[in-house]
Amino acid sequence: MNNMIMAGICDILESHQELLRIPIRQKAKFEGWLKFELAHYIQKKGYSEVDVETKGLSNRFRTDITFFDSDCNFYSVELKTSNTNWNMPGIRNGGKPLTKNIKSIIDDCIKLNSSQGIVAFILFPIPVSDRRWETYFERIVEETGASLNKEANCRIVSMQIDEINKCDLLVCTFISRTEKHRRFF
Repeated sequence: MNNMIMAGICDILESHQELLRIPIRQKAKFEGWLKFELAHYIQKKGYSEVDVETKGLSNRFRTDITFFDSDCNFYSVELKTSNTNWNMPGIRNGGKPLTKNIKSIIDDCIKLNSSQGIVAFILFPIPVSDRRWETYFERIVEETGASLNKEANCRIVSMQIDEINKCDLLVCTFISRTEKHRRFF
């Protein structure tokens, strides 16, 4: 299921590159917009009862997107658009420390901790071909205990930010179920 979410996010980003130039140049998060685009994508794929910002079946907290598949399996998606504080041409300097954004992703994974819970995040902007994001990816793996690997769970989407400059966006999706933070009731 996380592969479908990955494909949806990548498709949305690639088909809205011109629009996304604005938030990317400003390092402005676009999670709210993406949440509705992704919910629409999921619905068009034939999933049912697609809702935004609803409580899960067994959770006391709200998740960004919930839906059912054709076998009546329930899924929850936690979505993050995490901006980097890396300086690059064509992008405003500054931004929230990246470590706080990564902590938020880790917290979402621990909060969901379900085989039907999907964490999806976009890390942006990243200088073209820059691999610094791998350090943060490894931190997520280490602190959550999630079974992830870069090849299966991550994709890079390249984006033209203006007439001259480009950047990369990292899209990562994964099932949030981990033994490290398993809850026993």
